[in-house]
Amino acid sequence: MRKIVIRTVALMLALSAGIAFAAEKPNIVLILVDDVGYCDVGAFASRLRNVPVDKLYYETPRMDELAKQGTMFTQFYACSVCAPTRASLMSGKMNNRMGMWDAYAGVRTTFENTNKPMPDGCHILDNRPWDEYSNNGKKSERGVTIPLAATCLHDAKTIPQGLIGYHSAFIGKWHMGSHNHIGFRPEDQGFEETLAYFDGGGSGYYRPFQAYAARTKKWDKPGAQLDPQQDYLSDDVAQRVNVFLEERAKKHSDKPFFLYLAHPAAHGPIESRADDLAYFKEKAKTPGLIGHKNPEYAGLIKGMDRSIGAVLDKLDELELSGNTAVILISDNGGHPGYTRNTPLRGGKSMLYEGGVRVPMIVRWPGKTKLGTVCNVTSDVADIYPTIMEIADVDYSDFKADQTTDGKSLMPLFSDLENSKGDYGREEFYQFYGKLGYQGFHNFATWASLRKGDYKLHYDYQGKVELYNIAEDMFEKEDLVKGNPKLAHDMLVQLTDWLKANCNKAYLPTPNPDFNPNGKLPYGPYVPLEQLKASLQTQYK
Repeated sequence: MRKIVIRTVALMLALSAGIAFAAEKPNIVLILVDDVGYCDVGAFASRLRNVPVDKLYYETPRMDELAKQGTMFTQFYACSVCAPTRASLMSGKMNNRMGMWDAYAGVRTTFENTNKPMPDGCHILDNRPWDEYSNNGKKSERGVTIPLAATCLHDAKTIPQGLIGYHSAFIGKWHMGSHNHIGFRPEDQGFEETLAYFDGGGSGYYRPFQAYAARTKKWDKPGAQLDPQQDYLSDDVAQRVNVFLEERAKKHSDKPFFLYLAHPAAHGPIESRADDLAYFKEKAKTPGLIGHKNPEYAGLIKGMDRSIGAVLDKLDELELSGNTAVILISDNGGHPGYTRNTPLRGGKSMLYEGGVRVPMIVRWPGKTKLGTVCNVTSDVADIYPTIMEIADVDYSDFKADQTTDGKSLMPLFSDLENSKGDYGREEFYQFYGKLGYQGFHNFATWASLRKGDYKLHYDYQGKVELYNIAEDMFEKEDLVKGNPKLAHDMLVQLTDWLKANCNKAYLPTPNPDFNPNGKLPYGPYVPLEQLKASLQTQYK
């Protein structure tokens, strides 16, 4: 507790210094954590559950402290899985504009590898859906199929490419470049310095670090040898970032930096440091603690939190905090196999709140207010324009581009309730093309629209659900029967928007091989027009 008080006082002094530095370009540190659920972070779980942080089983003291030093965004949406969030984050576009509707691990069936001709508007690293989307090649298990999927970030001006005058660096999980493929690596997308990275869907936490989902034995770029060498991944990441920060402070203090830390934790495999595991095994015996109790996962979360804390401490030590904006986000909801997002419904791979509502914190001394909360709905596409405005760079090309979706969150830093209406988004579209992890849910290919207080879910098999999130954030009371007109109108808006704004090669189409008498794991297939007509009948 004494250390937290000292750091808070130090930050208050840094805040005063930050005001003095107002004429200088601020440094920007963007931290994206992996698979960390809304209720995995104490500051957010405490508010949602209405209990003190010290009553929670999981511990994230440094992220909780960061929340007290800045602004928590309590209705911030990411995508339901990691790669789409990363594509949207870097581009300011809805992920499906680029065909990024899933988390990809392999590139075996790309047009490049199979020497097949590309449809118009597609790219060499786009691929046909994997075998899991078909039944012996006939795709007969569902009424729709997705023609193509994108495996890389393409046709987008990324954050570092837009940050004129900044030195940009990246470390961690990229998951957008198709495994060190030239042209799609971090260094090909505007980053001047890559401290260490891998492009798969997971990494072991003990040496040798392995990107299991990428099927590689080592990281694509493991980074320079550290002294002393760290044996645990979260500690390794923190040390590499801190070496970078020391270098910038000593030799390049005249030029601001943008650091994108895509932290590997808390993605599986779930491996905590031995001392953290022992601590949480003992803590699990304490009666009355709130929340999911998985000692291995709790240790992994604590190690990630400590890693982030080490970076924040280094910013303080180097007297950089006063002129550095720190943004912390999770890439999707917590994985249902490892944690629980309760009382939010669902988790990773689902468009329910537990899968897409994620912790988000902004700390920018002199601009954000200490210990404040913003309940305005926003999403990951907003990070690009927010960073551009923080950096005070010209991003008029972004604003003029009709294929971009994000709006700057800067007005909300001083107007937490958006009473002036300067943050102009009220509609948020989501699309998830995969069938979902088996056993997690019974939705097939899935889309949703959050419009004002209401949220509509549409399953391309023909399932519709409607919720008033302002009154029912836990999505317990389906309102379709009571308000079929609103459900119909939002369904039309959602499907029309996707059709108008996304390449048809990446969107579901009716499956000519569908067998309605065969195995139907996602329920009977109701074509869209038939579904709309059914809703119309209910209110006419």
